[in-house]
Amino acid sequence: MAEARDNGGDAGVADPGAADKGPGTGDGLRIVSLHAGYETGGVYTNAFLARPEVGTARAGVVLLSGMGGLTWIQREITRRYARAGFVALSPDFMGGELPDDRTVRLHAKNSLDVTAAVAGIIGGAAFLRSLPWVGEGAKLGIMGFCLGGGLALLAAARSDAFAAAIIYHQSLFPDERELQGIDCKLQCHYGTEDHSTPRHEVEAFTRALEALGKSHELHWYEGMGHSFAQITPDSQVPDDQRAAADLSYQRSFAFLGDELGA
Repeated sequence: MAEARDNGGDAGVADPGAADKGPGTGDGLRIVSLHAGYETGGVYTNAFLARPEVGTARAGVVLLSGMGGLTWIQREITRRYARAGFVALSPDFMGGELPDDRTVRLHAKNSLDVTAAVAGIIGGAAFLRSLPWVGEGAKLGIMGFCLGGGLALLAAARSDAFAAAIIYHQSLFPDERELQGIDCKLQCHYGTEDHSTPRHEVEAFTRALEALGKSHELHWYEGMGHSFAQITPDSQVPDDQRAAADLSYQRSFAFLGDELGA
């Protein structure tokens, strides 16, 4: 199943079947999802929003995809966060690029203007707070997969907009000096068989966090590779991958519930 380590201590393994029960842990809330968009410094960002149909002053979460951009999988993940009780926003920081070819996707990833992308991502926090479903006083979190995981770290480092950050197997590794700016707690998820974000990169990252005194918890998923949790509800995946993905979402929702007061 999964190994869990919170700054050196075992976090324990909870019931994966609880992944969709209650705000912060999901309760199958009736939701609405729709196209969204906002401007940051005059630059428009296309986005996708999902939220519970009723209720106000909920916690908001900015969700960042990997290099594939705002795909169907990312939309479904956005809905999953909404069913867990959050107002979830996935900004399209890749600018609408959805190439099928892996080499083309990697070229788009390495051509990304990181500074501009992070500015637009931070702008998503202001957009969420402008909505009646969130409100100015609500706390916000951020979550990112792969490329989005690294961008989430940079957004948390360059802004005080986020009270919690969830990082899945970042493949963009910020300069260690950037990490100094992070003031929120981090929850990080990695597969033991991930060759894009190998263990030695994760160990270097966590050593930097520890040296800087940054609050974080670390979860390893035995036998899982990169992008193990980026799956749709109806996707055909091995049972162990489904269990690991569900467990990671359960942990993420509980973490956001604790840190954001959801």
